[in-house]
Amino acid sequence: MTALQENAHGASNHLLGSLRSVGQLHPILVEQWAGDHLVIHAGNRRVAAARKLGWTEIQADVYCRTEMTETAWALVLAGDHNRSVNPVDEARAFERLAKQLSLESLQANTGVPIQTIRARLALLSLPTDVLELIGSKALSLGVAERASRLKGVHLNTAVSVIRSKAAADESFTQLDLKAVTLARRQAFGQSLAHLQVSAPALLPEAELLALEIRELCARRHVPLSDVLVELQGQRHAVDTPLSPQPQALH
Repeated sequence: MTALQENAHGASNHLLGSLRSVGQLHPILVEQWAGDHLVIHAGNRRVAAARKLGWTEIQADVYCRTEMTETAWALVLAGDHNRSVNPVDEARAFERLAKQLSLESLQANTGVPIQTIRARLALLSLPTDVLELIGSKALSLGVAERASRLKGVHLNTAVSVIRSKAAADESFTQLDLKAVTLARRQAFGQSLAHLQVSAPALLPEAELLALEIRELCARRHVPLSDVLVELQGQRHAVDTPLSPQPQALH
């Protein structure tokens, strides 16, 4: 039997208990390269748990990578989301596919909701070393997704705190993220207050509203272009009469 190349980070007690009680629910994902070289792509922790339980066999889906295009492999990874594939690998797969497919096509081909695809793609705004922490004690996926929505100096602040926490073997939690987000909102509010007080004539009401909309789009991770399309469509709906105008009687 060809040995599997592993990158195991240990198995949690929860995973051990799950495998012991209900068995393996999903196959692991394995890449086969030239010379029968097998590499586990998704399922390292399940393999580590199986070894601890004394298992000698494990179910696996094996894909011959030397016979697959990058696009085909990306689709495999993207479609494997229900089997707890690494979210960072999933994000990189989506990034490759997004160069050729629209988000709607990605959703149709993988079954992954567009909102989830956008959240995964946003993760790639984080540095590589921080991406490697996702799923570990230092950084949960949910908190990482929220942190990835930050911009500029606030993103840098979050990254710095995440690194410090990881170095101290601590977790970057929702409370830590809330502190960074609160500082971001306060800074934004102060900048608006300064603009309104010091130079009201230089900041028309429409421009102020535009600033608020950009901030809201960034916070909710919605492209500004999508909002503009929606607003444009609503304007046409308002401008277009729903029925012929009555004629004047003579």
